[in-house]
Amino acid sequence: MSDRAVATDAHPAQIDAGSPPRPVTGPSRQLVALPRRLALSVWFWPTAFAALAVGWRLGSPEMWHDELVTVDVATRSTRQIRGMLANVDAVHGAYYLFMHGWTTLFGTGPAAVRLPSALAMILATACVALAARRLFDHRAGVAAGFVFALVPTVTRFGQETRSYAFVVLAAAAATLFLLRALERPGWWRWAAYALAVAGIGLVNVVALTLLLGHGTAVLIHCWRERRWWSLAWFALGAAGGVAIAAPVILRGMRQAGRQVSWIPDSPPWTVWEQAYGSTLLAVAVTALAAVGVLTHLRRDVLARSVSAALVAVLPVPVILLASTGDINYFFSKYLLFLLPAWAVLAGAGIAVLRRAPLVAVALVVVAALSVPGQLALRGEYSHGWYTYPQARAFKPLSYSEAARIIEADYQPGDGLVAGGPWWWMHEPGVRYYLPADVAPRNVFEQRSAAQRNELFGAACADPASCLRDEPRIWVLLPTVTDAPLTGLPKKQATVLTERYEVVRVTHATGITVALLQRRG
Repeated sequence: MSDRAVATDAHPAQIDAGSPPRPVTGPSRQLVALPRRLALSVWFWPTAFAALAVGWRLGSPEMWHDELVTVDVATRSTRQIRGMLANVDAVHGAYYLFMHGWTTLFGTGPAAVRLPSALAMILATACVALAARRLFDHRAGVAAGFVFALVPTVTRFGQETRSYAFVVLAAAAATLFLLRALERPGWWRWAAYALAVAGIGLVNVVALTLLLGHGTAVLIHCWRERRWWSLAWFALGAAGGVAIAAPVILRGMRQAGRQVSWIPDSPPWTVWEQAYGSTLLAVAVTALAAVGVLTHLRRDVLARSVSAALVAVLPVPVILLASTGDINYFFSKYLLFLLPAWAVLAGAGIAVLRRAPLVAVALVVVAALSVPGQLALRGEYSHGWYTYPQARAFKPLSYSEAARIIEADYQPGDGLVAGGPWWWMHEPGVRYYLPADVAPRNVFEQRSAAQRNELFGAACADPASCLRDEPRIWVLLPTVTDAPLTGLPKKQATVLTERYEVVRVTHATGITVALLQRRG
């Protein structure tokens, strides 16, 4: 055996202290170099920052209407979920089924049910950084990742128990996979793109307009490279993804009149700044994106900068045109899928500064502009303020405060009546915050929402026949009033007036909680 072999096999303590240290090779060398490789990766620091930003106060804001719908549906059986999707919310079906499995494993606490969205936004940040690097350079990738993570609505909807973060992730991943497939063609890369497109269609049909920008970008690439077979691969991938999501798309289109007919018309710029959650940041990102395009109109990157601009811009007029009919699709939450593309362009605009200190200063300015929106969208009742920076669409409701009022004086055998429109979700909201052993029966509910395959239950046609002589009944109203029985349907109010008297009325934020006691 050679001296070299002996030295290699010897225990470290047996090696002469004066001998030179052996170089680290093989897997050990890769392990030692891993922290440095991560630190130099274009996605690492933006993604780490996004994880901190999205994770901050994840479970603190009050659950609101939409999130409560998610929890209510996700905790039903899979048979009940499928039954409901035949009637309503088919466009959210994939997300509901995913959340059904998630809540089965991890429970329904606020942080637990919001964590999937947080993880989706964190992954989307990495996709944004990697896409910007492929289109422009490393500096643009880092800047784009940070810009994306600094947008208030990114962290806001990264804490939302709805599917919007998954739409953003699917859109960002689809763009990245498309770039990879065009750069190094292979069937597996196009298959990854098709799956990302399917993900878009399964969670937001409106976001499929992104394919218009993708298709135009592929045309430019094929014309520039004189390799037209990439266009065929794109058509196959896009069609395959849409085909996977087709059942959801078709059913969602049939349900659109019921689902989104309530969305009001708003000026385009108002919707655009709501999509960012900040007027100042909407202006800054739009301006930086313009700089990113105009300063990269050189021959070597002209096609890439134009392609990136088309991906970011082209869906906007198409959605506006589609919204000229009876249904408005130009809604801030439906436009979140465009944020990754705009962040890529803004990152390219910041990268024009070239020197790292100047890039850092520009990012600090962007961060400063985002602070008001970040703080506003992290308050206790911020999740219902989806119209920020405009005024709230409705006053906040504190389900947790109302639940504490009931819990403090609950007695076994108590009943409950919930008046007012179901979409305020005041009964499910209060029950969400009540302990498991505090469960007053809804005295006037004949069939639950789950039994009806609906989002809301059905009340008794004859309220008197549904009472079981409960000694006390709690009344919940999604408004503040000192006359709680006037907020109930006439038949219910008449029966309760005859048999019960109001002994206490308490006001929570946006909710009235009244206690009735049986006469005699």
